[in-house]
Amino acid sequence: MSKKRISLTLERELVEKVDLEAEDKGLNRSSMVEQIVESHFKRKGVGTAAVLCGGAESKTLELVEGKPVLSHILDHLRSQGINRTILLVGRNREIENQFGSEYRGIALEYVFEDEPEGTASALSKIESKVNEDLVVLNGHVAADVDIRDMLKVHEDEDAVATMALTTVENPSNYGVARLKGREILGFEEKPSKGEEPSRLINSGTYIVSPSIFSRLNGSNLESVFESLAATSELYGYIYGGKWLEVG
Repeated sequence: MSKKRISLTLERELVEKVDLEAEDKGLNRSSMVEQIVESHFKRKGVGTAAVLCGGAESKTLELVEGKPVLSHILDHLRSQGINRTILLVGRNREIENQFGSEYRGIALEYVFEDEPEGTASALSKIESKVNEDLVVLNGHVAADVDIRDMLKVHEDEDAVATMALTTVENPSNYGVARLKGREILGFEEKPSKGEEPSRLINSGTYIVSPSIFSRLNGSNLESVFESLAATSELYGYIYGGKWLEVG
């Protein structure tokens, strides 16, 4: 991430406290101030989400319990303190027609693609819009993941990406995660019954650091996650709440 030089005017006592803290940590004043500011915003949680809803057969507007899947997603994000959501809609302009620029206090932004190239490619198009940890969600899945608690795991592990994992009765129908502690070692696609490495599958909710944008090689996030797993930069957050996949 690029940096910008600024000047600050602070009370002398604050400057002295910053300098003492910097000396203890072996940092210069600028680095110490940057660390304090970053810590402040991390405590505030994640403020921005991106929803992947640009597939050719997008399930985002399908009705579940009387309202579109996207409404369920946005309602949950609102309950988690998310106030800005970027919708990666591909060619699906009907989503903007139906939801507009605001949903119950959440500002909505849209990224369109004339020729969608996959989830990783779509995510890469919002790099200039994001400078902090970001929640990314699959637009055909409704889940009640505790974003704040998941963020703690993401920060504790200093992960490039953290994936919410949920337990299913028949994991052989999905890609199944292999774990060592919280670290995701990789995935096995639709393993035979009795040979599953776990019962944990990708629930479609992720927290990613800004450094993810330098890793978005290829078209789909699945391959990006495999690459991150290979370099010990992908971690799992296991939860047992609601999970509903449409389609």
